[in-house]
Formats: sequence, C-alpha cells, structure tokens
Amino acid sequence: MADLPLNVLVLAVGSPLGQSIVKALQASRLPLRIHVADVGDLAAGFYLPGVHPVILPLVKDPAYFGQLDAYVREHGVRAVFPVIAPEHEFFSRHADHFRGAGVEVLSCSPEVYRLCNDKYESMMHLRRMGVDAPDTTLCRDDEEVERFLARNAFPVFVKPRAGASNADTFKIRDRDQLFGILGAFPREYFVAQAFLDDPRDFTAGVYVSRDRSFKETLMIERELKFGLSYRGRIFEDEALSGFCLRVADAISSHYSINVQFKVVEGRPYAYEINPRLSSTTSVRAHFGFNEPDMILHELQGSLGAYGLAKRCGRFTRFWQEHYLEDR
Repeated sequence: MADLPLNVLVLAVGSPLGQSIVKALQASRLPLRIHVADVGDLAAGFYLPGVHPVILPLVKDPAYFGQLDAYVREHGVRAVFPVIAPEHEFFSRHADHFRGAGVEVLSCSPEVYRLCNDKYESMMHLRRMGVDAPDTTLCRDDEEVERFLARNAFPVFVKPRAGASNADTFKIRDRDQLFGILGAFPREYFVAQAFLDDPRDFTAGVYVSRDRSFKETLMIERELKFGLSYRGRIFEDEALSGFCLRVADAISSHYSINVQFKVVEGRPYAYEINPRLSSTTSVRAHFGFNEPDMILHELQGSLGAYGLAKRCGRFTRFWQEHYLEDR
C-alpha cells in the first residue's frame, strides 16, 4: 500500500518566500498534501497547482490562534512553515502548544530568531565568535556615531536595527547625509555599518540538522532587484562553504538559515543572517539543495540517507499573473 501523504502547511503564500517554499515542496521526494494559507483569496500561492488553500486572519487578530489551531487539527497537519516575521514571532511564543498536538513548527529557536533579527547584536556576536563581520554601531547618540566614523571612511551603510527587508537601507556618502537621515528617524531605529567594498553580493543556504551531524550549503552569487535575488549563478567554493558553516555554528542554528556576505580582498564578511528559509529556496531546490524536503526527511528520521546531488548553473526570475474572471 502506498504511503499516505504527509500534510504540511505553508503560511503567507501571497509573499515570494511563501511561494518559493511551496515550489520546493512540490519537488519533494515525499508524498505530500500541501496546504497554503494567507489573509485573502488574491494570494498568488493559492493558485499554484495541487495546493489546498485556506484563508486565515492576520497574525495580530485575536481569532488567529483559534482558527489556525482548528485547521491543523481538522486536516491532520504535521508540519507548519512560518514565513513572515510576525509568524515567526507568534510561534516563538506558541510553538510548544502546536508541538504538543503533534505539529512540528519549522522555525528556529526563539533565541536564534531574536539574535539574528537584531542587526547590531548579530554582528557583534559573530565578531566575538571569531567570524568576520563588518564593523557595526548603534546610532543612539552622536558620540557613538563619531567613534564609528573615526574607524571607518565613507561611504557607510545605515539600516534598521530590526527586521529582514532592505527597506530604509541607505548608502551614505558624507556626514551631512548621515546626520540628516539619522535626524529624520528615532535615533534607536538605525545601525551604521562599514561599507564592504566589492560589487559582488553572495547569499548561501545553510542547512544544519538538530544533532549537527548533517551540514551542507549552497552558494549563490546574486544580483538584487525589486527587494529579492533577481538573477544569479550557483557555484561551489569549499572555503566560502566553510565560512558559512562557521556562521551557523556561531549562532547554534538548526534547519535552514540564509547567510548574506561579501568577499573583500579575499576574505568573506557576513553582513546579515536571516534565520529562516529565503526567497531563493525554490532556486536552490532546482539545483539539488531542497531545504524544505531535507527538513521533512529529518523529521521522519531519514535525513542520514538523504543523498544530495547539487548542481551549478544560473537563474533569472520573471513575473507571472493569475487571472480570476468575474462570472
């Protein structure tokens, strides 16, 4: 008798990341029934082939917990993939409830999430652990900023201390521009970071099993446009792979993280860590590095026999529409 499909739920499938996770799951080696959730019926992920959609309230809605709990119980969901920051924050508080009901929440630990979501503490932590990361400072007062400027020449980067998007991220070329931007926002909002002077930009998917016996990476040199990795090339580099695994070990992550880094004068510097799957999840899955599939195999105790067949190549992305005709 054929194995029964495993019920999995992907949240926020109106987002590129949610859709990327679904595409990777559709290429899984396991029999799956893929449930997808969002706040409205125009979520593009609802129209991917073979999925089972459900509309849920916003995470901040008091009804969210009860409706999500009822859905996973009714449909026998055994694994949930959080996607956006409010979902990860929600499960940092409620994961034990769902795990008690036999539902695995595929998110990092609350400690790792809090560390990586803080763009100051994460960089300081890496440097304390001996992992190269750019000089980063808080911008709470002028003295902190002046000490930073004494160590670093312009240009510098300014970005929000919290969060994972590139919103409100600025390349600053002089003092007037720097203090003008700092004066336009609450001073605790930003961190300033040394400029890593290389036009190339890299992102890596890093998978570490819970028992840390399985550690793998996939490297992408990418071009950023429209807030995500728009096109790029997949390549192999043992030294860069080793560097990204050191990042994962430094923060004690498990499952998947996304390390963003640059290489300056032959040395890699991690400038951001996203403690989750990324929007290039589907790209990596195509090239033989399917992280959602690896997570599910680990949950079933079969990761040790999971044979990777990573390939190199290039990718580019494009828009695609779904059309819903009025009747």
